[in-house]
Amino acid sequence: MAKILHEETVFQDILTLEKGTVRDDAGNTFSRVRIKRQDASCVLVLNTDSNKILLTKQFRYGAAPKTKELLLEVVAGKVDEGEEPFDTAIRETEEEIGYRVAKDNMKYLVTCFSSPAYTSERYHIYFARVKESDKKSKGGGLETENESIELVEMNPQVFKDKILSGQFADAKTYVAGQQAMLKNLI
Repeated sequence: MAKILHEETVFQDILTLEKGTVRDDAGNTFSRVRIKRQDASCVLVLNTDSNKILLTKQFRYGAAPKTKELLLEVVAGKVDEGEEPFDTAIRETEEEIGYRVAKDNMKYLVTCFSSPAYTSERYHIYFARVKESDKKSKGGGLETENESIELVEMNPQVFKDKILSGQFADAKTYVAGQQAMLKNLI
């Protein structure tokens, strides 16, 4: 198994870039870089009153060089230090789409790395059921985080068809959709 011999921080701002020296099983030594990043909680939301999947639509700077489209995604946000991913999922759902999820209506699906070759970030993925009475605000994200999030409602069958035919650009949305489909939640 490869062994990390040395690590150093080469950049630190909103995220941290680390460089490591690694030795593999054959004795070869080489360097790798890693973006050290907080985990994220992601939520696929179903409004049971309207029978609609609730997604977010927003500008993503990281994807901008490769697409002019706003991205359709499940609710997602960073897990704050000391916060449990489950609590993040509830908080982010209200911040982004305005629905307050009862804890009994949030179901854990899976945890996975977002892109393990270069980042430490993991996705904690959940499925939530909400009703119209759970709507507490218009959502849209936090102004302090420069978020401008649009709520998109989609028929569950259309959502499943888009998952199966590869019409989303966002990986966490695929994982959430596939897990929900496998577990017969949608």
